[in-house]
Amino acid sequence: MADLNKRPITLRQIAKELSVSLSTVSLALRDNPKISLTRRIEVKRMAKELGYHPDPLLRQLGSYSKISKGTPIRSTIAWIDDEGEEESFSEQSEINKYFEGAKSMGEDLGFRLERFNRKELGVTRKRLCRILSSRGIRGVIIPPHSILHEVADETWGEFAIIRIGFNKTTSKRHIVCPDQFEGGRLAAINMLAAGYETLGYVGLRSEEERSRYHYFSGFVTSRDLLVPSTSSIPPLFFDSENLVEGKEVYRKWLHDHKIDAVLVAHFHKLSEWTCELAPEIGRGIGLAGTNVYAPGFNSGLDQRSFEVGEAAMQLLARLIDYHEFGIPKAPQRLLISPTWVNGKSMIGAK
Repeated sequence: MADLNKRPITLRQIAKELSVSLSTVSLALRDNPKISLTRRIEVKRMAKELGYHPDPLLRQLGSYSKISKGTPIRSTIAWIDDEGEEESFSEQSEINKYFEGAKSMGEDLGFRLERFNRKELGVTRKRLCRILSSRGIRGVIIPPHSILHEVADETWGEFAIIRIGFNKTTSKRHIVCPDQFEGGRLAAINMLAAGYETLGYVGLRSEEERSRYHYFSGFVTSRDLLVPSTSSIPPLFFDSENLVEGKEVYRKWLHDHKIDAVLVAHFHKLSEWTCELAPEIGRGIGLAGTNVYAPGFNSGLDQRSFEVGEAAMQLLARLIDYHEFGIPKAPQRLLISPTWVNGKSMIGAK
């Protein structure tokens, strides 16, 4: 049984044992690079020997005090991408919403989110790592499609890293992303509720592999449970949007399986093809996208990208507060539920 009369070990006691300042102990326990690695190890060892544990009530009180007084900036969080010029970045609605959500939450928590683009800076990944380290930056957010999705496991061990979205299938880092399986399930349910009976799925194979076929899996599972006769309808996966025969393959697929509504993932040309084929098909085809904000779609899934960005920053702040740097022992997957949007392309079957 714990001794209720025993007073908890304080930072001041640790400092006294090591004959160092209180601030040195505090910074060392937070893995601040201003303190040498040798000193950090020494402080942590002494804290463990003395039985030091952070007081969660004091942590909460400190958080409340910061919020009530106006949160001061504690440090910078790096947002690292490879998307080209600033103008191009601002035009990417999904990525931009991730960024704005993370930035907003960071301001509430006392972090400044700063964008680092390797192409614009003209530096290697190794050089960028040194730049961040020299500035005392310990937290990194990596958006989808960044090259660091592929290399941030083994070579960026001194940072706490959150990846947004799926990419490298063997990644050992924490991931925050939309709940894609739930999104596919919602799409099937709402498309059937709109009066459509024969639902199909179209996507880019490379993107499906990157996202582990999650949208498709949720979609086809719910569709076939609700309408068992549709279980024989195959998905249509393209290797490229620029196939010369792509529209003809799509036309044949619609005709052969008598499809009256399609969920589209990562394939923007399908809206254009569907409009061109409508007179020939002789009937309207309901269209919905896994991202309702993608060009050509006004029906489908709102991935709640802003909230995904917020959640990424929240998780990263927790990692930093608890000194969880490097590769985690148990990578977490934090999923944000999407919502369904009914637009003109899914007004209901005639």
